[in-house]
Amino acid sequence: MRTLTTILASLVLILLVGCGQRTVQISLIPVDDRLSPQLVAGEDAGMFADRIALVEVSGLLVNFSRGSLLSTGTNPVSDFREVLDAIARDDKVKAVVLRLNTPGGTVTASEMMYRDLLAFKKATGKPVVVSMMDVCASGGYYLSCAADYRYAYPTTITGSIGVIMQTMNFTGTMAKLGITAEAFTSGPNKDTGSPLRPMKDTDRELLQHMVTQFYGRFVATVKAAPNHVQDKNWTMVTDGRVVTGQDAAELGLVDALGSLDDAIAQAKQRAGLSRATLITYKRTGAVAGSVYAQTPANPALSLVNINIDTAALALPSVHPQFLYLWTGQ
Repeated sequence: MRTLTTILASLVLILLVGCGQRTVQISLIPVDDRLSPQLVAGEDAGMFADRIALVEVSGLLVNFSRGSLLSTGTNPVSDFREVLDAIARDDKVKAVVLRLNTPGGTVTASEMMYRDLLAFKKATGKPVVVSMMDVCASGGYYLSCAADYRYAYPTTITGSIGVIMQTMNFTGTMAKLGITAEAFTSGPNKDTGSPLRPMKDTDRELLQHMVTQFYGRFVATVKAAPNHVQDKNWTMVTDGRVVTGQDAAELGLVDALGSLDDAIAQAKQRAGLSRATLITYKRTGAVAGSVYAQTPANPALSLVNINIDTAALALPSVHPQFLYLWTGQ
């Protein structure tokens, strides 16, 4: 009876809060979101067995929670750091397989995750092997540059080494509707990129300078990674194009063609292991039934979980953003 009363009261609350950004969550059981190691596969599942950790990065790389109507979502940057910290504390984990399936994301989120992975390797000495899945493009490829060895499937879409900042301008439509907008700024460049006024040449110069600077960082990151790209191919592979995994292997953007199993075998070899238990880190209640299992988007088990945040529904938005992102999906 108490549960029914709680549900009815919550439904009334949903009606009262209106359409603003609100969250109503009712959990029928205590929710523990802590990460814990979970066995996936292995020859020896004993307490003292050496481990290979499988880490998944999928979807857009952004530094905010990827929520939806019925999900609170998770922050990819935060989750990645949390998993790396957990692995660093586990002396039984001898190597990491990073499974990437992402078109990229924002410039800063990609940079943060890349730096975190480099710092993890430096602090632990544990080798990291990447397995690229359907897509590992732009910011995803940027992140892969921190690994020791990279595999791609022949059908993987990768590359897209470059930066994009997409702007919009609504002034033509506004004029037809009789709408005007005026901004009071502290300086001539404060409203650079605003969709409510035509873009000036000085705006283009300023934004292009930033894009060029970020692009230079991307190219430098690719060059700093273990790769075998010939000098004659550098201009071509860094012009923003996507390539298949097969072409990436031929061009030296990845080390080899191979499966997730090949990546696991490579991680064992680099860690000097003849046998190891494969684990992944999951939230309480999440189950990994095989190496292909994914982490659910919303790890908390709730009866009602309504989260409305239109600002985080999609990328890119009408606000200017600098992205290491392949937009062809």
